[in-house]
Amino acid sequence: MGNNSIGDVLTIPHFELLNLDKTTKNNIEKVILVMKYNGNIPVTCPNCGEKLYKHGERTISFIDTTLLGSPAEAEISFPRRRCKKCGTIWRPDIQDVDEGHYVTNRAFAKIANSSIKQSFEDVAKEYGIVPTTAKNIFVNYIRKKGDVLRFQTPAFIGLDEIKIKKLGEVTVITDLEHKTLYDMTLGRNQKTLTEYFANMPNPERVIWVCTDMYRPFEKTIKEALPNARWVIDHYHLVAYANLAMDAVRKEIQKGLSDKERIATKKGLAYTLRTRQSKMTSEEAAQIKECRNSEKLNKLAIAFDLKEDFFNIYDENRTSKENAQKAFSDWEKSIPADDIFEPFRTLAKTVHNFYEQIFNYWDCPIAITNGFTECTNRIIRENSVRGRGSSFEVLRGRTLFRKVNLQALETSGMLLGPSIPKKGPVFHFEEIKGIEDETVEDESTYYDSFSCDPFAGLKAWEDYDPETGEIFDDGISKLESYEDDLPFI
Repeated sequence: MGNNSIGDVLTIPHFELLNLDKTTKNNIEKVILVMKYNGNIPVTCPNCGEKLYKHGERTISFIDTTLLGSPAEAEISFPRRRCKKCGTIWRPDIQDVDEGHYVTNRAFAKIANSSIKQSFEDVAKEYGIVPTTAKNIFVNYIRKKGDVLRFQTPAFIGLDEIKIKKLGEVTVITDLEHKTLYDMTLGRNQKTLTEYFANMPNPERVIWVCTDMYRPFEKTIKEALPNARWVIDHYHLVAYANLAMDAVRKEIQKGLSDKERIATKKGLAYTLRTRQSKMTSEEAAQIKECRNSEKLNKLAIAFDLKEDFFNIYDENRTSKENAQKAFSDWEKSIPADDIFEPFRTLAKTVHNFYEQIFNYWDCPIAITNGFTECTNRIIRENSVRGRGSSFEVLRGRTLFRKVNLQALETSGMLLGPSIPKKGPVFHFEEIKGIEDETVEDESTYYDSFSCDPFAGLKAWEDYDPETGEIFDDGISKLESYEDDLPFI
């Protein structure tokens, strides 16, 4: 809960507290603060100087922070005066109150802060409002703070995209040097990205950009980031070696009996993806059996090709020249058999992005997009659980998530939210059954674009159709829709 002390009662200059009591309003138990204006009342019109006449009294209710363990509401009464000559109506200014949203400034900030980590439904219950109001306050808050939330332009940028249901492709931009999220933008095409980076503050500060093999990045970097060099994330590249090996395994399986095929598809498939240096004695024995088997010998060769490709990076970390030679030797070692065509395709891919791939050895840090991939995964799952219902809400919750909003009130610029290298990048929605946890096995992730998160959910029973928030009961129903996909 929020404030529980009587010492935290709302104070507004020139208004006195007449009464404070708990009562039930709209079926919600609330603390009502009755306040009345006790300041000076002008006699003459501030506009033309003519005499002012009484124009009735008005009472306005404002949401306040919780008090005595309950939602609080301030009922503020004040006099009005009217000029008969010019029509001017005078009324006192109410300080520390956002009249546009009928909420006190402190409640406005706290509701927005709470909405970053909690669902709109939970925030609404705490403050005695409806979820749509909580959402609107949050959206208006992040719009107001948009000019304050300014991160320094990173020297090392990571780019990757995620696909969010009903939003489409979202490009995620990270600061790889400081392991922080820099920004998110809708779209991934070359025109959209070029416009974004062209408007980025100090684009000349960017010197390295790490991405997957998406060719439109090349033109964007050349046009909008004049000092940047493009490097292909090596984890994306070596993942293709595993895919090539899997392609060989699947082809070999076609000539096996049902029993043999099941054996290679299950236990052996996992062993083949394991790095040789991390194998158990049992797993090493499986590979040895493949070498001595007439049917599976080519599978052992595919395993060796996969390992040798990984070793281009592992065994040549300090020498670009040695790495280039290692790749050349590896390409020559690919057998001529048709079954190894996937590895020749991988070699062609390297040639197509040769400069960008071997730029890796020129970068002053061991640059990788692993942090960006991890961030994408958390954003995707957070979107499914929180259902922000709009890109603006998802972006706001993500960028403000680890930022101290009180410090943001006085700061002109922030380097970026402090994010740990290990463990979750962001908190999930604080909904029953959903807790932060360190993901040790990143072999799978939830792909919200491959299925409809609302499938099987009933409006108002499982989710709020106005805000998109999924309730506790709805969250549990999502488990049956999780889909295992390769984490590349």
